[in-house]
Amino acid sequence: MPKLSHRLTILREQKGWTKAETARRLSLNATSTYGNWEYGIREPDIEMLRHISMLFDVSVDYLVGQKNDSDYKPSEVEKNPDITKTLEQIRQDLRFEENVQLDAQPIRPEVVKFIDDTIIFLLNQAQSLNTELRKKD
Repeated sequence: MPKLSHRLTILREQKGWTKAETARRLSLNATSTYGNWEYGIREPDIEMLRHISMLFDVSVDYLVGQKNDSDYKPSEVEKNPDITKTLEQIRQDLRFEENVQLDAQPIRPEVVKFIDDTIIFLLNQAQSLNTELRKKD
């Protein structure tokens, strides 16, 4: 069965990401940490394996070579109706996706920041209103 390092390389390349991009998406401070995993020099801890499985939408078993199929999709199992998490994912996608577009046009960094700030503002307002209304119930 393929090793973790091989699977990481394949999954990253399927996404078209660089090692640096993948490291950023995993909130790693050093690109070399992720590179060491791909080169088989080091291995991530179990918590990071969970984050990696979520990022690539495969099971931890698939990552470590216990299963050869990647049919299991964490995104299909962990459906969460919490809008906060959905909006946080949108914010992350805006910050890290390359070639983000708005109305089929490339989006400028200033617009990404405006959208991000607006999401934060709306989320804070909605949380305050929800708290206030729940007190009345």
